Amino acid sequence: MAGRLSFTVGFLIVASVGLLHGACAATTYMVGDDLGWTVPPNSSYYEEWTSQRTFQIGDTFVFNWTAGTHSATEVSTREEYDNCTKMGMILMFAGVQITFDANGTHYFLCSEGTHCEQGQKMVIKIGDGIAPSFAAPSLAAAAALSALLLSTLAIFFLN
Repeated sequence: MAGRLSFTVGFLIVASVGLLHGACAATTYMVGDDLGWTVPPNSSYYEEWTSQRTFQIGDTFVFNWTAGTHSATEVSTREEYDNCTKMGMILMFAGVQITFDANGTHYFLCSEGTHCEQGQKMVIKIGDGIAPSFAAPSLAAAAALSALLLSTLAIFFLN
């Protein structure tokens, strides 16, 4: 009886952690897909690219370019983004990867020449786009809490 109970509890723990991991799997995006991060063929290219996707906490974005000089510059506000303000956190090498660990809206542009004015800019909205006002629990903590809850329920109902 105790062996069966231990097996059931162990199975439930492994299954719940596996389900949580699968539901929260992060995605790696190559910004702009085959075009990469460069001056786009039209000024709405990156807006269209982001509108076709839903970004979540843990997703990684790779800013890649093969020709020319570019940057991935993160600016702080929508106004700076709209005005192509070229002051912010500048990432100057191709292949740079950025991973977001909280909901929020992030504004990126190329600060080289007139690239931003030509449409090399994009808004990345993680989750609902609203930054949390408190520290969100980690996925590991959520998985551990779920496993504990399922284990407790299993023990309760199997006894």
